[in-house]
Amino acid sequence: MKTRVYIDGYSFYYNCLKGTHFKWLNIHELLEKYVLPRSHGNNFTLHEIEPIKFFTAEILPNVASDPNSINDQRSYNKALKLVCGSKIKTIPGKYQCNPVTYPAYELDKNGKEILPKDSSRVKVWKLEEKKSDVNVAVEAVFDALLDPNLEQIVFVTNDTDILPALEKIRAFNDISDRKVKIGYIAPIVENHPTRRPNGELVNMADWTIGSIQEAELILSQLPPYVANRRGPALKPISWFKYPVKVEEILTLLSDKEVLGSVPKAWKDYLLTDPHYKVKGLPEHKCSLADLLNDEQGIEDVLIHTRAFAEFKRSQPNE
Repeated sequence: MKTRVYIDGYSFYYNCLKGTHFKWLNIHELLEKYVLPRSHGNNFTLHEIEPIKFFTAEILPNVASDPNSINDQRSYNKALKLVCGSKIKTIPGKYQCNPVTYPAYELDKNGKEILPKDSSRVKVWKLEEKKSDVNVAVEAVFDALLDPNLEQIVFVTNDTDILPALEKIRAFNDISDRKVKIGYIAPIVENHPTRRPNGELVNMADWTIGSIQEAELILSQLPPYVANRRGPALKPISWFKYPVKVEEILTLLSDKEVLGSVPKAWKDYLLTDPHYKVKGLPEHKCSLADLLNDEQGIEDVLIHTRAFAEFKRSQPNE
């Protein structure tokens, strides 16, 4: 079944990834290998998935709470492009931040809420992503109407702004001999305590997957080091499960007396298989990078790294 997927990057991030260590995500692998097959069982033909359309916007420097956020996002988009290539088409939107005036939330002397029309006005910064919702809707309707081979479209979002697009596609199905099925994947981690699939989107879809399993996110991570002639794409330290320990490991390895840089720490030590051996320490059958998200594994990596750094510093200068 020829299928095209439309991912609202903003909705995906805030509903599924924010605050987790799963942000370094290969979204193509996640959907093609794990999530989409759950919608059709053994009848789903994976090779008929069209390039995924990924709608995203770069965060603004003047609103980013973490000064590293912009470079982290750029590094992720670079890694995604290098690994997935033409399997993903990124369609950019943009953020806007403007001062706006809103009614303040206030209580009267009896503790009763004051209606917005009677409240005082306060000026706040309004941050919003522009164009992505419109882009999702326009691209989906355009593809559904004009691609005669398209049999199914799948939306990954929890935002009802795309409802008019779904309504138009369903209206097209009512008057056309060609039917385009609508799938809906809620970008919510399984068993989330408060988030649920949007009921209006569920009602408009032919089928729904109501959550993404944590195991699927774990299995769909990009490599932490993605090689490139113009410089590698590196997984941000803060995106690891144990960022403080990863930072210590990379700081030790990138010291000028050890390996000299973070890229060399990845390429020449953490990802090398077999990696440098330190006499007397336990050996692993995988690279040290494979142990960084395991509680005991990262402790072993720290032990190896400290011993290796001490060994390198003890060597005479060449």
